[in-house]
Amino acid sequence: MAIIAVYERKRKAMRKIWTVLICMILCTGIAACAARPEEATAGRSEAAREAPTASPTATPVPAQPSATMAAPTPDPTLKSGMESEEVRALQQRLGELGYLNIDEYTIKFGPATERAVRLFQRQNGLAEDGIAGIETLARIYAEEAKECTLPLSGVKIGLDPGHQRKGNPEQEAAAPGSPVTKNKVTSGADGKNTGTPEYQVNLDVALKLRDLLEENGAEVVMTHETADVDISNQERAKMMNGAGVDLVLRLHCDGVDDSSVRGAMMLVPAGEHAEGFEQQSRAAGEAIFAAYLAATGARDRGIIARDDQTGFNWSTVPVCNIEMGCLSNGDEEALLISNDYQNQCAQGLLNGIADYFAG
Repeated sequence: MAIIAVYERKRKAMRKIWTVLICMILCTGIAACAARPEEATAGRSEAAREAPTASPTATPVPAQPSATMAAPTPDPTLKSGMESEEVRALQQRLGELGYLNIDEYTIKFGPATERAVRLFQRQNGLAEDGIAGIETLARIYAEEAKECTLPLSGVKIGLDPGHQRKGNPEQEAAAPGSPVTKNKVTSGADGKNTGTPEYQVNLDVALKLRDLLEENGAEVVMTHETADVDISNQERAKMMNGAGVDLVLRLHCDGVDDSSVRGAMMLVPAGEHAEGFEQQSRAAGEAIFAAYLAATGARDRGIIARDDQTGFNWSTVPVCNIEMGCLSNGDEEALLISNDYQNQCAQGLLNGIADYFAG
């Protein structure tokens, strides 16, 4: 019995120990569970502190146009070299008004369109630059736009481009009944730098001038339209006399020994062989020369009366001779052989002829 009693005491002691251990384990587990939510919350807070905070995005507000700022207006100006449907419309309007006569209207603003614009400007008192700017366009498209009246209608002009490809040294009388003789025709001067022959420049400008004159209503008679001819100065004058032209314009370039000399000059007839048309020739020469200088900006070398030119002495109609510039001057040669400058020369000569006949 004593043994049993001892055993029972030991068993009860072990039960107490296990009970205490179990309680301790449970308390530790409860404490751990209670601690985890705090750690998680602390973790989230720490992450929130470390994460960058995005700046609030402002909602864009459309810019409002200033009440005082006007929308830009497209420039309606039309000029040489441009291509557009507006050019075609301009050509059609100029055609309706009689300023432009071409087979087909196109989008290209070329020489014919520029000449038509110039003619319109000239007849309507506008600055004559061949550019269809705001004022010119307004007048062209106005309901009361002035129809074209060709300024040279009924006028017959003779053009004699000086010289030819090959000169003719045979002699002819310099004037009716005169014992003085001269070469029938020479080939003219040559360009200082390029060697361009004078006869080519004279012919190029004359052909351009012919087109301008015809567009302005004139009838044009030319001594020749190619350089491959053989027509003496006396024969040229007689040709114009027979055609009954109202005015002859002889076109030349100069060549002098001093290469620094440059500029244009006008020659007009004088003396007994110019009787009956000397004053008319002088008036035509003055009008043409003034317009030529204005159009080209060439240096003025003056108007000179001559009684020794075969082309003058055999003429019976008003005549004058423009020396357009000096091929012996390198700078002026470069101008005279250029297409743009030749157009200016032709335009200036046209303006002068029109001024003379407007009288």
